[in-house]
Amino acid sequence: MAGRLIVKYTHQKNQLFNLPEGETLIGRGDEAGLKLPNVSVSRLHCRILVGAQNTSIEDSGSQNGTLVNGKRIEQQVLNGGDEIQVGKFTLIYLGGGREERFYKGRYVSYLPPYEPSSIMPDTAATFALSVDALKALSEGNRLVEHARFVLDKDSRRFWYPEDKGLSFGSAGLVRVEGWFTWGVVAAVTWDGKAHVLERRTLFPVVKVNNLGISSQILKNGDRVVIGSSRFRYECPEAGT
Repeated sequence: MAGRLIVKYTHQKNQLFNLPEGETLIGRGDEAGLKLPNVSVSRLHCRILVGAQNTSIEDSGSQNGTLVNGKRIEQQVLNGGDEIQVGKFTLIYLGGGREERFYKGRYVSYLPPYEPSSIMPDTAATFALSVDALKALSEGNRLVEHARFVLDKDSRRFWYPEDKGLSFGSAGLVRVEGWFTWGVVAAVTWDGKAHVLERRTLFPVVKVNNLGISSQILKNGDRVVIGSSRFRYECPEAGT
């Protein structure tokens, strides 16, 4: 297999696009092999070339530019896990090797094949994005993609809230220890700019950096206690 792209768009289910050998045009026009239907994407935005030795991406003179790992590029060789920003879409490049069948510990083949018609219209979109707006969008997407909760007592266990959120408690996605932890006792949501931790019940106490909270915007390195379970919130720093 030549490689794959995980296609990510805010509030849409992640989908998978299989790259063929040779050239794939990416844009919002009907002539694109990978059509991204949003006005933040140029008709022919960029192209990916899968060759015998490597896979590369080249911007096609797009209005908003193409970013790889947060940096604007003209042409660049891709490595597995690279994050490509095309307008409001994030494309995660995965090579064809066996080790790249997984992303963030998840088997990617379970993802549905990419279908342009599944993308909901974005009435708030504008065609041109400023350089600062594009970088802010890229940094926000990287935060959504990589922020995670790491269990203190076993760093091999971690959870990604992404933009869908996480719930904590006996009925939550993340089980926690301690008294009065039945049901959903706390939840993390995405407010468009940051992850927010909210206490959902009176007990148990939910703390961030040893202070009890009812609602708290999270920052990199925050220490979170829910019941008697302890977590560390990790996310990319701006500009990294």
